[in-house]
Amino acid sequence: MKYDKQLNEKIETNIDAKYALFHSKIVPDSTIRGVRIPVLRQIAKEFSKYDDFLENITLNDYENISVACYYIGNTTKDLPTLNKRLHFILPYIDNWAICDTFVSSLKILKKNKDAYPIIFDKLNNQHIYIIRFGIVALMNYFLDNSTVGEIFAQIIKLQSIDYYIDMAIAWLVSVAFIKCRKQALDLLTSGNLTHFVQNESISKICDSLRVTQEDKSLVKSLKKK
Repeated sequence: MKYDKQLNEKIETNIDAKYALFHSKIVPDSTIRGVRIPVLRQIAKEFSKYDDFLENITLNDYENISVACYYIGNTTKDLPTLNKRLHFILPYIDNWAICDTFVSSLKILKKNKDAYPIIFDKLNNQHIYIIRFGIVALMNYFLDNSTVGEIFAQIIKLQSIDYYIDMAIAWLVSVAFIKCRKQALDLLTSGNLTHFVQNESISKICDSLRVTQEDKSLVKSLKKK
């Protein structure tokens, strides 16, 4: 591939062996060489001048896939391009770390509410990390009083598919408690969350500095035993 040699040279130059060991423990079953995320973002920025970058790299490990994701975040300016590139890159994502940092890099979603259907559609996928991508992106960019009902109705159906999906659901519910307190509290009292998701949601709510002690006491009383 056209940019493989150049990309791999930049990655190999920035390998941190201790970081590789640490990161491999929290992101299991992934091929990790050990380049820190800020460095990968900078590498992606350097390649952003090449319009044909995505079509000319091999996506075979954590670092290459991460750079491709951050490149997409840096260079995607319109929804048709976003849709095309998500369709291309998401099947390569095989862990929570790339998934979540990719979401945070998508500048186009910060000011483009019209992207909501594109992101919501990811919840209908069969791929674990495409579903997680959809949950985390909805949480970060689209969760409000107008969307929370539809989002809750869908995530209820996704419970128990996979640990990393359940953890993303719990994270979303905890953020919803801050943004849409009434709807989140209704969900927590509905009985529609599994034992695991209910208790993880409550744990994350109680970890938040944006939730009052009174509300923390309230949600603790809703823990499932």
